[in-house]
Amino acid sequence: METQDQIAGPLKSGRSARNKILVVDDDQAVRKMLSLLFESTAEVLTAKTGEEGLRLLAEQRPRLMLLDMVMPGMSGLDVLKAARALNPALPIIMLTGKTDMELAKKALELGAVEFVTKPFEMSSLKDKVNRSMETLSPDDRNNHGLPWRVVEPEIAHETKIMEIK
Repeated sequence: METQDQIAGPLKSGRSARNKILVVDDDQAVRKMLSLLFESTAEVLTAKTGEEGLRLLAEQRPRLMLLDMVMPGMSGLDVLKAARALNPALPIIMLTGKTDMELAKKALELGAVEFVTKPFEMSSLKDKVNRSMETLSPDDRNNHGLPWRVVEPEIAHETKIMEIK
């Protein structure tokens, strides 16, 4: 049985239903590697497409997203924009195999908290994830992490339908 501190705390405090990380990457090896990296401290949800990632984001309400920039179908930037419409406060760390400063700048302007180039050091990525989750206020961490919005997809950028706190 988990203690209240484990449930409310950041990743390194222990695994709980509130500690969910969503990994969206078309590369199965990356999804598996990140699942193994974070499985002891969080429930890791994985998606191989942007569309699948957005569905899991809406259904599972994770506390953090690791998002690949280049995928078939929706690009990482498109997923980032849609994720921001669902949850403006969600920490999103972008992953890419390309070193493109303009792309990194665009991702950060759209609300990504970090931009990490593959291949990356596991310990460095884990530190970035922990740091991103620790910046949440205690109230946010106790409320599945974040201020969620329910929106209609076609008007997601314009109208807020309902806030859940």
